[in-house]
Amino acid sequence: MGLEVQGLTVRFGDTTAVRDVRLSVLDGEVLALLGPSGCGKSTLLRAVAGLERPTAGEVRWNGRDLASVPVHRRRFGLVFQDGQLFPHRNVAGNVGFGPRMRGVGGAERTARVAELLELVGLAGYEDRRVTDLSGGEAQRVALARALAADPELLLLDEPLSALDRMLRERLAVDLAALLGRGDSTALVVTHDHDEAFTLADRVAVMSRGTILQADTPDLLWRHPADEEVAAFLGCTTFLPAEVRDGVATCALGTVDVTAKDGPARLGLRAAGVRARGTRPGNPDATGPLGEVRERVHRHDHVRLAVAVPELGQVEAVAHIADAPAVGDEVGLRLDPDGVALVGGD
Repeated sequence: MGLEVQGLTVRFGDTTAVRDVRLSVLDGEVLALLGPSGCGKSTLLRAVAGLERPTAGEVRWNGRDLASVPVHRRRFGLVFQDGQLFPHRNVAGNVGFGPRMRGVGGAERTARVAELLELVGLAGYEDRRVTDLSGGEAQRVALARALAADPELLLLDEPLSALDRMLRERLAVDLAALLGRGDSTALVVTHDHDEAFTLADRVAVMSRGTILQADTPDLLWRHPADEEVAAFLGCTTFLPAEVRDGVATCALGTVDVTAKDGPARLGLRAAGVRARGTRPGNPDATGPLGEVRERVHRHDHVRLAVAVPELGQVEAVAHIADAPAVGDEVGLRLDPDGVALVGGD
């Protein structure tokens, strides 16, 4: 059955951090709580863990109400942003702490520690001091320590946010493989879109203490429930469209969609609008014309702000090699990978 949260509300004085949340995490599923800082996602996770007392609502695990079950008896594994390792214990002492508290014998505990360290890519690290570990290594040890207790549910609160970007991306892929290999049930809190989409089977977008939409990454990306979800997922331009036979037509062109015929609303991410200069030799400079007003160089593309008559300013991208300059006239065309059908089925 897994985790069920019914009507959960958490208040701190006059502040409501979590408001009437309802969600479920099935056995073997990874659900990511995605949202900006202060939206209530960490408070929700802490309430599931038993670290915060709900003002109203229920948290159930496999049908059992956990209201009277203390944290240490919930059989949940917790991993926090800073790992919170025991500084006076070496790596083996940290990972083996849970089994030792359960009375697991020395030989069995040693074997379990070695198994888990190999699983997280740290084979042979048993005798390392945790104070000598890198940030990525420390988070791997924290994950191994959580797994050592054989948790029924893993709770991960921003587990990678303290790491640099490249390491975070690499560990997210490793963590996704680890969770998938072990058929783990997990609830992950993150503010990073890429991290949520990499790790989770489903993603729940939170704002102001409530869940706006919970869906698979693909559906969430292509069909955000409303403009607030779409904007959080990177849509900067919203245009009315008309759908006919699976094709949506708007002021910037056409794009294939999965929707019924009739009026629709498209959300365009910057990558959903491609810009090419109108000078001779650019056959792709089709579609509506606009003037480049701003230009920002990113690591693999150039981000543009383009003024389009009757539409206002539109964000677009261009290839680095032939990116137009400020003041240039450009043609715009839609890229379906960056277009969302807002409120679509």
